[in-house]
Amino acid sequence: MTWFNDQPLRERPHIAVLFYDALGDFVIITPLLRGLKEKYPDCVLDYFSGERTRELEEALPYIDARVSVFGNPDGLAGVQRFIEERRAVAGDYDLVINCDFHPTLAFVAHMLQPRYVVGRCFSPDLRDEVPRAEGKVHQLHTEFWSAPDLLERYRDVLTSTYIGEIWCRLAFVETDFFRTEVPTVDPGHPIPDVLIATGGRRSAKLWHRDYWKQVIDWCTAQGVSVGLLGDKPQRQSAVYFTGDTESYLLEHTALIDLRGQFSLPQVAGAIQRARACISVDNGIMHIAYSVGTPTIALFGASPWWVWTPPVPHLYRILPENPCPKCYENRFRNAECLLPVHQCMLSVRPEKVIAVLEKVLG
Repeated sequence: MTWFNDQPLRERPHIAVLFYDALGDFVIITPLLRGLKEKYPDCVLDYFSGERTRELEEALPYIDARVSVFGNPDGLAGVQRFIEERRAVAGDYDLVINCDFHPTLAFVAHMLQPRYVVGRCFSPDLRDEVPRAEGKVHQLHTEFWSAPDLLERYRDVLTSTYIGEIWCRLAFVETDFFRTEVPTVDPGHPIPDVLIATGGRRSAKLWHRDYWKQVIDWCTAQGVSVGLLGDKPQRQSAVYFTGDTESYLLEHTALIDLRGQFSLPQVAGAIQRARACISVDNGIMHIAYSVGTPTIALFGASPWWVWTPPVPHLYRILPENPCPKCYENRFRNAECLLPVHQCMLSVRPEKVIAVLEKVLG
């Protein structure tokens, strides 16, 4: 195994991409998947991720085969069987691109025994990781990508700090870095004018329920219907930290409950049919801008400059009173680090309503 430095690959190369199974991760890596197919038109592309994004992975045309690493009932034994089956179809792996820092995926990259590797991969003896190649591009692997001076220091390598571009550059792939893609299916259900998503896997990202109520009430006063997207209610509350926010909004506003009613491609199809989507920094937000719907994204405790592409239909609402605590902690904290949720409380509903009014025309 050797670190990839844009060496030529054989005809019909066998390539694997590994990433965690969060919705946002899947969305931001689609430029890389498409770019690999553009650079190596005859390649066979396998995707290693998990059950949470399985529906989208199975529907994306750039992926020839996929397997769940996370959530696989057979564990790594099931992954090993998949690897053996894929080797029988397409031969040994020529290139493996591990887009995550999770140690499990570093071990799976080792299991693939590729000729070339990008990203974390344990060496054959499992004592260390495959050493990186020399050069400035490869130095990016050790950088803090949210650093405010990253673009200034890497202007000869990057045009933005968007993570989708960064992974393409690390794999020597040229494509439209900012064009993310999500498979869509008609939801077969009436769709409200505006769709919202309130939950996230870091509670520090969440918006106050009274602010949501102000926006929903404004929409109702304008004759604009609003629908709530998310997982099934019990899981939504437990996993996405919504607590009683969504039940409160459903009880006290005209909000329409659509949680848990659609597959992920149907969620994308529903958002595509909506006039606008309002969301905190979560997977729904990434799906929304990917299908071209005007997306109002509420940002406070997360690095928007890394996780969102510069596209004109994505409107970022940023805090008037930002706090440096999450940045200083490298965004590893799930909860707000202050007694008062300063940043998200200063994402004002008046700004959201002003942008929404403009979007709705």
